Amino acid sequence: MTQDDMTDPAPIGVDSSETQIDDFTSEGGKAKTRIARELFGDVVQFADFILIIVCAIAVAHIYHDFYLNGPYEFQRYATAGIIGATGFTALSRRDGFYEFENLLSTTGSIRSMVTQWAMVIFGLLAFGFALKVSDAFSRAWLFGWVGTSLIGLVLSRLIAAMSLKKTTRHDGVFSRRIAVVGANDLGVSFADKATHSGDPVTIVGIYDIDDADTGKIKGLYQGGNLDDLVRAARSDEIDDIIIASDELQSDSLRRLVRRLSTLPVSIALCPSANWMSHEGGELGFFAGSPILNLYRRPLEGWGGIIKMLEDRILGLILLILASPILVLVTIAVKLQGKGPILFAQQRHGFNHEVFKIYKFRSMTVAEDGDKVVQAQKGDARITPIGAFLRRYSLDELPQLINVVKGNMSLVGPRPHALAHNHQYARTVENYSGRHKVKPGITGWAQVNGYRGETSENEMMEDRVKYDLEYIDNWSIIFDAKILVMTVMAVLFPKNAH
Repeated sequence: MTQDDMTDPAPIGVDSSETQIDDFTSEGGKAKTRIARELFGDVVQFADFILIIVCAIAVAHIYHDFYLNGPYEFQRYATAGIIGATGFTALSRRDGFYEFENLLSTTGSIRSMVTQWAMVIFGLLAFGFALKVSDAFSRAWLFGWVGTSLIGLVLSRLIAAMSLKKTTRHDGVFSRRIAVVGANDLGVSFADKATHSGDPVTIVGIYDIDDADTGKIKGLYQGGNLDDLVRAARSDEIDDIIIASDELQSDSLRRLVRRLSTLPVSIALCPSANWMSHEGGELGFFAGSPILNLYRRPLEGWGGIIKMLEDRILGLILLILASPILVLVTIAVKLQGKGPILFAQQRHGFNHEVFKIYKFRSMTVAEDGDKVVQAQKGDARITPIGAFLRRYSLDELPQLINVVKGNMSLVGPRPHALAHNHQYARTVENYSGRHKVKPGITGWAQVNGYRGETSENEMMEDRVKYDLEYIDNWSIIFDAKILVMTVMAVLFPKNAH
């Protein structure tokens, strides 16, 4: 018995003897061999590294032997492959794409993988140009290497995900068996969340810290007391112990952890009830203290720079290409009658900043005050030319000027009139979160059918969900997908009026 145990009584049901846990012996049969999840990520990383090098050499061999009918310098192409493989795997490791949970998700990892591979290739091109060695490699070889490597990497991710899904089922070699210590509301809440999370985990049971009557909880999650927990851990039936108790004092908690630390399992503390009530988020450290990150700053780091270049460069190109259409629409609007060609209206942009959005005039009114009536199907205020423009979204083309000026993005949440913005901010939850990025000419909500009139709050709530999903999952590939879907939506409009 230690001095701490003599001076500080143990909590109810926790024996004060330091040796009691060590007295238990394994009574269970031989358990299935478990494999550390981290090893799988290392194997995938090594496979990616070898794959990129092999593709570089194989493409060079095929190109020179079957097309040029001549020898090639093996070391040159092997070196390029090694540099490319090092850059790609380093970026993927840095961004956590070899983590077990990310390998299970193919959609997000493949999208990010394509972006990272593109960054590596552009870096190699810049490197080769600066050192004047780019002429030593043919463009045919480069395109072949980039394409075969990308196909191989995508296939490896799909194979890895399928393998994991098979081996993470109940009691698979990668599944985690969790024991919860704390027969209380927090313990049950954690167990329920873990069970329904879809992650490859199994709740072995909820175990009492004391001998209080918790028959109902035991019925849901068969567990027992600390003695039962120790026997299960010694029998290799448990991988992780989660301590879930808000009531233990710090000294009592420290003694409990010290006693459980002799078991061959991982031990962690469950977040408080307040932490558990939040959806999403991830644990991290800030200034040496553990924190729960609920939201990340959107377009942080290179994301903001890439998004800005996408808008300014692609926006200017599209504005130039659309100039003939702009001229024709300008003439048509001018010929339809008196009134301005462009309609300017104040709207909220990034961080709630007010800006003027430009559109071709398609109605007989130009509302921009405290009361703005949304356009509806068959609206008498819409001019004949305006109906055609709105049907094919041609009235939105002047917003390319907003994009080039920096008020808007090509892709982002659609901005609304100030009157509507104030109304929805009061009635729709998280509505103002749309202003964390610049508004867009098109968006994820619009290509999913949420464009035009939003007569009910439920419709706006659905639109907001899509907008926030876009903000949380932005990538340049995501933007490209939305732009392609926008073209299809414009060619085959459904609810534009």
